[in-house]
Amino acid sequence: MPGAGQVYAGARRRGALLAGIALASALAAVVLFVESDPVSVAQVALRRDVAAALLAANLGLLAFRSFAVVDAWRLGARSGHRAGPLGLAVLAGILALTALPHAAVAYYGVRGYDALAAVFADDEPSDVLPARGVFLIDRVGARPLRADPPTAGAQRAQELRPTPFRGQALPLGPSSDGRLVEVPGASTQATAHQPLAEARPWVTLLLIGSDAGPERPGNRTDTMIVVALERGTGRAAALGIPRNIVGVPFAGEARNTAKRFTQPLNALYDWGHAHESLFPGGDDPGATALKQTISNLLGIRVDYYAMVDLDGFVDMVDALGGVTIHVKERIVDSVTRPAWGETKPTIDVLPGHTYHFSGRTALAYVRSRKASSDYTRMARQRCFLSAAARQVDVASVLLHFGSLASIAKQSVRTDIPLDRVPDLVRLAAAVDPELTVTETFGLDYVRGRRAADGYPLPAVNRMRAAVRRLILAPPEQVRERRGVETTAGSC
Repeated sequence: MPGAGQVYAGARRRGALLAGIALASALAAVVLFVESDPVSVAQVALRRDVAAALLAANLGLLAFRSFAVVDAWRLGARSGHRAGPLGLAVLAGILALTALPHAAVAYYGVRGYDALAAVFADDEPSDVLPARGVFLIDRVGARPLRADPPTAGAQRAQELRPTPFRGQALPLGPSSDGRLVEVPGASTQATAHQPLAEARPWVTLLLIGSDAGPERPGNRTDTMIVVALERGTGRAAALGIPRNIVGVPFAGEARNTAKRFTQPLNALYDWGHAHESLFPGGDDPGATALKQTISNLLGIRVDYYAMVDLDGFVDMVDALGGVTIHVKERIVDSVTRPAWGETKPTIDVLPGHTYHFSGRTALAYVRSRKASSDYTRMARQRCFLSAAARQVDVASVLLHFGSLASIAKQSVRTDIPLDRVPDLVRLAAAVDPELTVTETFGLDYVRGRRAADGYPLPAVNRMRAAVRRLILAPPEQVRERRGVETTAGSC
């Protein structure tokens, strides 16, 4: 406590002044934290100039506290306390303890900001398809909303997206034109046919797992999961996209060249890079191709993407201390190695047992499809992500912070803007597994097989109808699991 040493040495006025400065600073910080929205504060703090100012303030506070320590030591020496080698050693030790938290703040601040700035984007992506609320179409079977010319497309798409949520959510009630809006004193009940998604905007993310690595040229996106988070409710949806469906309809400018993608969907990322002129507006044409095509396939807006490769997946799970999983099926398998020079990851687990998986075993768990199928594997992947999200704790993150920062910089790509990160973290933290609906688009959503090679053809309208039903399902229906599957029930 700055000033305590001065008071002990008899310089009470000086001690009171230093203590007053320290207490005033602490009180100001407490008031700022209590009175401000933490997400808004975090968004401001993630600005480059503000982050630099905070680091400078941290250095200034260290200088102030160090002055208080040295000044107290000098006053003690004047009053007759010994200031020999032992005293100097004690002074050095106290200065080191004083500097320790400030050094930690600087380390986490610099490393964290460096990793965030490297991974996250500077601006909102402009490759989002036009939508009303979260849906691209007013009803199943209707044509998607028309895209504007390329010069105005990005601006129009941005106008049609809901603005970020600010303040406290209000109950829903009817407006003059029959739509649901947030109004004081209205009932919170809403039926499935009402445009609930327009009244409570959803944020949607496409999570991509790439298997780029040894013996695997290019980037096959074998894992594709759309996650939708609803503001203010704790509701979420996780939608597993099959990797091997063919004939998926294109959207955006690509639709002017070809109506459908004839290869399996997991090859679209590389195809998008080879035809980048068809997928403008994003920082990665392959990711833009996946975002727009999957968005059109499901009939919902896809705001952002996040992509991780297999090697990064293994390292990230290990850095977090592993993940505990309750296994529901017998799995004995080995999968492709994540990097050259490594053996193949293996797994041997029994149903009904709980295991703590390291990164390599987790990779085998989410990639194995021996004695199962792509659709069973998609369900395991969703459950693994849910378990990992629930089990992440602050201590593990801080303990392995340097490793996680390096892994993120090397293995993670996304178009999520940096200033949206605190908002998305809050949304993800508020997700309730009891209100999180899941769907794997398996055989029930296949309308047939392509005659030439047997690849499955998607039943597009059936998939869009299922997504619409999940998004618009009232909370009581989800809690009672009437006609929907939840993460809590399936995992």
